Amino acid sequence: MKKVIVGITGNEKEMPPMSGLTYVAVAKDLADGVREAGGLPLVIPVGEPTMAKDYVAMIDKLILSGGQHVSPHFYGEKQTVESDDYSLARDQFELALIAEALKQKKPIFAVCRGMQLVNVALGGSLEQEVTDHWQENLEGTSHEVELSPQSRVSQLFDQGSSINSFHRQSIKELAPDLVATARDPRDGTIEAVEGRGDIPILGLQWHPEFLRHHSKKHQDLFDYLVHRL
Repeated sequence: MKKVIVGITGNEKEMPPMSGLTYVAVAKDLADGVREAGGLPLVIPVGEPTMAKDYVAMIDKLILSGGQHVSPHFYGEKQTVESDDYSLARDQFELALIAEALKQKKPIFAVCRGMQLVNVALGGSLEQEVTDHWQENLEGTSHEVELSPQSRVSQLFDQGSSINSFHRQSIKELAPDLVATARDPRDGTIEAVEGRGDIPILGLQWHPEFLRHHSKKHQDLFDYLVHRL
């Protein structure tokens, strides 16, 4: 049987820092989650937007990985945060990937920054800075999540499941073609989105790849991505 090819967007990282050497970087657990679910992970490096059509044609599903802030330029605001954690080239390329995936009807699974970018791509906006949503340790969880009944996430996770939190921005205005299906009960922050109707989008604000070793349901999420989304 032909394996499902899952494209995973890559970030660019200087490793080691200050070395001048830039590498294409993807969290290994994202690729391993796809592989253990029976899929074939394929890392997509940041490229020119004109390359998006060919990349999307090569894959069956698309994962938008985490990383930098999304530039507020793309939702009509000026930058109000003093930070250099932005990548205009990555934003432009991944927005082109999203447009092509929707055009070619390829499912999208969006993680953290990826979920924020999907929201922006579909006409939504972001809170440029949020507090109390960044845990210090990579392992472990930060808070519980409140799930909407009859949503995809409610079929994958239990009500009140514990999740991690590594984001300094969040969804402000939700895009018209998305539905919020999970929230942080502490302040209402949107923690999951799904496409309306038959739009094949699932986005999570948390990082499920970091929890898959300690939570079977998070590996089950990758099974769902590969075989059902």
